[in-house]
Amino acid sequence: MANDEQRRHVRIKVDKPVKVRDESGEYDGQLADVSYSGAAVNAEGQDFEEDQDLELESEEFGLLSGNVVRSFDDGFAMSFDMDDEAKEDLVSEIIGHRSGSEYD
Repeated sequence: MANDEQRRHVRIKVDKPVKVRDESGEYDGQLADVSYSGAAVNAEGQDFEEDQDLELESEEFGLLSGNVVRSFDDGFAMSFDMDDEAKEDLVSEIIGHRSGSEYD
C-alpha cells in the first residue's frame, strides 16, 4: 500500500541518454522513466544523495532541474522543480515522442 501512495502519477517508460549535472561535474546517464512529478535515471558508478540539486539535459526534452528524492544502486529518482503547466507540457512532449507525433 505504501508504494501505491508514493506513486501518485503514471510513469512513462523512456530510454534516452541524458547529461546529469551537479555542483561537482557532469555525468552520463540514461533516463529510465518520467512522470508528472519526476524521473528515474540510471547513472551507474555515481553516488547521489537525497535532496541534492541536479540538472538533466536531454536532446529531446531540454534542461530539467530538480532534486534527488531517492537513490539506488545504479541511479536515482528525482522530483522536478517546475510549475504544473511545465510538467503537463513535458509529459505531453514525452508521449508525443513515444507515439511518433509532433508537438509544437
